[in-house]
Amino acid sequence: MPTSYKVHIGVSLSLAGLTGIAVVLTLLPGRPVVPEVAAFTLFGLVFPVFGSALLRCYRAGLQTRGPDFLLLLWLTPRWLRAAAGALVAAVVLCVAIGGAPARGQPERTAEGYYLNNHGDREPVNRAKYESALKSGVRWFDSGATFFFVVSAVMVAAAYRAEEETLVRWREAQHDA
Repeated sequence: MPTSYKVHIGVSLSLAGLTGIAVVLTLLPGRPVVPEVAAFTLFGLVFPVFGSALLRCYRAGLQTRGPDFLLLLWLTPRWLRAAAGALVAAVVLCVAIGGAPARGQPERTAEGYYLNNHGDREPVNRAKYESALKSGVRWFDSGATFFFVVSAVMVAAAYRAEEETLVRWREAQHDA
């Protein structure tokens, strides 16, 4: 496998691990451990990583849906499928344990703590405010973890598709 594919898979899985850790840390009691800016920065990194994985699939002539894609996903390395499955399962478990998202965006003003649901400000205590902050991080970064994992698997599938195309081309050249 060329180095660029290995780096892309490594970066995708590393970022998935970081976002997974951020999700797990939202389950700790008390104040949020992960600053919101760090959590949302990790979420923002999804776009270039996932976008470049999509471009690799497009360049390889790989459809990102349908039975052919599922077959190529199955043919990705077993360690990658295991790592991807473990990360996704852990994040899904954390989201299930953490519960539903807050009923509004947490806000803190000089008057107190609020949940703002489309202009309807509901006063809450500090514990509920901190819980809402952690809920936002949990839901954003769980989505990011999923997209990072999918990116790694898509890159491996794109490499596999390119490899198969190259083999077919060499066979055609040999037969000609």
